[in-house]
Amino acid sequence: MIKVDAEVPVSPYLRNEIVEAIRRGDAIFIVGAGVSLLASDGAESASWKGLIRAGVDRSVDLDQSLSGRWRSSKLKALTSTADSAQMISVAQEVERHLKQIPGNHYGKFLAETVGSLPMLRRGIIDVLKDSGAPVLTTNYDSLLEQGTGRDAATWQRISHLQDEIKQPGRFIVHLHGHWREPETIVFGYESYARVIGDSESQAMLRALLATKAIVFVGFGQGLEDPNFAALTTWLTSTLGSSGIAPAVLVRNKELASAQSRFRALGVNALAYGDAYDDLELYLADIVREANAVPTPGIKEFTWESLAPKLMRLHRRIARSFAPDFVVAMSGPGNFAPAYCLAHSSEDPPLLAAVTFPRRPDRSRHNLAFEKLASNGGWLHHESDKWDVFLPNVIRDFPAGSRALIFDDRVVGGRVQHAIAELLKGFGYEVRRAALVVDPRQTSAVDFYEEVVDGDFVFPWGGKHGRGEPAS
Repeated sequence: MIKVDAEVPVSPYLRNEIVEAIRRGDAIFIVGAGVSLLASDGAESASWKGLIRAGVDRSVDLDQSLSGRWRSSKLKALTSTADSAQMISVAQEVERHLKQIPGNHYGKFLAETVGSLPMLRRGIIDVLKDSGAPVLTTNYDSLLEQGTGRDAATWQRISHLQDEIKQPGRFIVHLHGHWREPETIVFGYESYARVIGDSESQAMLRALLATKAIVFVGFGQGLEDPNFAALTTWLTSTLGSSGIAPAVLVRNKELASAQSRFRALGVNALAYGDAYDDLELYLADIVREANAVPTPGIKEFTWESLAPKLMRLHRRIARSFAPDFVVAMSGPGNFAPAYCLAHSSEDPPLLAAVTFPRRPDRSRHNLAFEKLASNGGWLHHESDKWDVFLPNVIRDFPAGSRALIFDDRVVGGRVQHAIAELLKGFGYEVRRAALVVDPRQTSAVDFYEEVVDGDFVFPWGGKHGRGEPAS
């Protein structure tokens, strides 16, 4: 489901190791600033460099004597080529200046920047939550807590880290501190020295690296900071070729440089796609595979859970197929394609079929519309369960037009397949999409977001049709 450049080497084996680790309950996600950037839709203070830059500005605002050479030199150090050592040096000065001014300005600065990040795109955090794995982070903000409903725990509370590893789901563990507890924040060299010198937390992290499958998500230069550099140096010297190696997820164009940089640290690099947005899709596919085991009871899709899933499905489609028109046959479930098209800049027309369940005693509306459709030249497809009427304009698009059949669900798949063959008969290029598919339909449907083997229910109805709750 992920589009990867042909020239980018992909390792299905390493990817499958992550899938199996999640399935076994052995995976741990360590989350970096890239996740906060995605969730906040690019808020400047979500990145470490952006936060330090904001700290420089706040320091100047509070002490105008810093507005000249000091400010210029610090901003110059925060260039696109700045390494972690340069950034930590600037962060150290920012921390020192803010702390020496009366009025708890360091704490206020944290609260008004990382403590106020907006949750605008929760999809990637939903995926991390759905994995069921422990989530550790080097971020200072509360976006992971907002998205998962878990509590914040810092590196100073080692018992919380131990609890989360044993029984995931209660805490987000902040390895570099949390904004509500400024004394735990790892920002400049002094605070880095403090956390590296904390033998208890460092011993716990080393134990995790030695026994768990660690996946770094949303990291760039972050793996080269002093804390992780010390841990990975220990990893390569102590574990050697034990077969346990962390993995970092990077963009396609970063893979070659990441491999040369991170392998020396004992970390494998895997490409997740061309764009930052592909990270969420890549993780969603991995988590879906890992969780592909039927669960008892009914899977309920709420309005809140559907929005990020539909946005992911929209991005999957947009990356590789630009339809000239969309056909929807799900009745109330046409909400799914309509929601996706609301976020499309191409505005392809949505042609809604009129669909009736076939019953021995057909409704008067069904019978009346069948007559109107016949007189109007609409196309009519009959299956053992459904009467489907397609607008007559559907046959008038130019040959070679791209058609997308998009439904809320594909269970048996016979009707969608029949309509696809009908449209191909008009000379159209056809793709099929659905929000939810049955496991037996994954090879037939081109784009989908969820695979559900059991019963499920949408806000507009159940698995088996309009207005029918799952049984």
